[in-house]
Amino acid sequence: MTDIERSTFRRRFSFIVAGGAILRLAYFAFVKANDVAVGDETYYSEQAIVLINGNGYQNPFFPGGPAANHAPLTAAFLAPVSWIGEHAVAAQRLAMTLLGIAVVAGVGLLARRLFGRREALIAAALTSVYGAFWLNDAVLMSETLAAGATVLFFLALYSYIERASARGAAIIGLVVGVAGLARAELLVLGGGITAIALALVPGHGIRRMDPTRLVHLALAGAVAVGVIAPWIVRNQIRFEETTLISTQDGLSLLGTNCPAAYSGDFKGFWAIECTELVDVPDGLDQSQISDLYEAYGRTYLREHLDELPGVVAARIGRGLSVWRVDQMTYINEAEGRPRWASWIATVQFWALFPVALVGLRRWTSPAPRWPLVAATVFVVMLIAALYGIPRFRVSGEVSLVLLGTVGISALVPRTPPSGR
Repeated sequence: MTDIERSTFRRRFSFIVAGGAILRLAYFAFVKANDVAVGDETYYSEQAIVLINGNGYQNPFFPGGPAANHAPLTAAFLAPVSWIGEHAVAAQRLAMTLLGIAVVAGVGLLARRLFGRREALIAAALTSVYGAFWLNDAVLMSETLAAGATVLFFLALYSYIERASARGAAIIGLVVGVAGLARAELLVLGGGITAIALALVPGHGIRRMDPTRLVHLALAGAVAVGVIAPWIVRNQIRFEETTLISTQDGLSLLGTNCPAAYSGDFKGFWAIECTELVDVPDGLDQSQISDLYEAYGRTYLREHLDELPGVVAARIGRGLSVWRVDQMTYINEAEGRPRWASWIATVQFWALFPVALVGLRRWTSPAPRWPLVAATVFVVMLIAALYGIPRFRVSGEVSLVLLGTVGISALVPRTPPSGR
């Protein structure tokens, strides 16, 4: 690549990222800047304020008690801008917006590593305008952090695949650990893909074990555990019952395995009203309440296994935006996402999916495509196991954009018909 070509690429790439930045900043300024926190946003926002005030992870709604309602990284990310008093929520939304801009650049750079300059520009442009990303960028939840962590993970993973080293394995472990502190399921996703990539080496028709790679895998695992261990140890000390990343497990299991989630208008979704089915004595901490919720959810699941296939189908239909789509836009609105923006993201998803299938078939990179496919499959499995909502796709959206990039590159000629 000549200096002129490098300069041209950098200029075009910067222009595209700037376009994505303008869109996100406009969405923040004209749509979200004055919005109050709603739903789970309230916890993340208030917990960040508690952190910046020096009180650690205490329950923001019942001061003095320990809190682990969600994984800790989102509140920690928001904390540094949460000292502004009555304007804290707006500052937090702006911080998320800036992170979303970084995700645009990150996806472009990942495409550059995998494919080339043309694909880097296409990927950055897709990420800039794709609603599944900017829709979440001014929302005070973990989706934008999850998207950023997924991009970093793939960058680290493909760097290792290109040139295996102990340093590369340690970086993967670091990213997986940090990702798990943003969303617990990313530990499973990152850990599973890492185990396959590091432990097995392509052979001639057969995949063989490599002792050096096994050492690298152990190193990556040790680093990941080292990152999350302080949080887990803190939870074991502060809570009565075993708590790993959060105390949300029981509530999730209960809300997705109860009468309101197995039939009726909200089949395949999550029902907060099901908490009323569990008798919770006074004085219990979050971990003990979670255990009660989990026991009910497990019991209900065992007793209604015959209904589970239909419920799983409804979850997947909701999560992949092919069933009860209009209702899901209302649910998104309750989490701080305008209905019109949800519809834009949904239509874009429908349009991008078949193009991504073309990209899957026309893959051009020497690097393997299976990690991206594995991330997408994992997202579908997550939705099937929990409940259907489009925001659970965020890690898979990174894969979708990259595969869509390959599809667009294959379908659109590299030069205009005139040959210029």
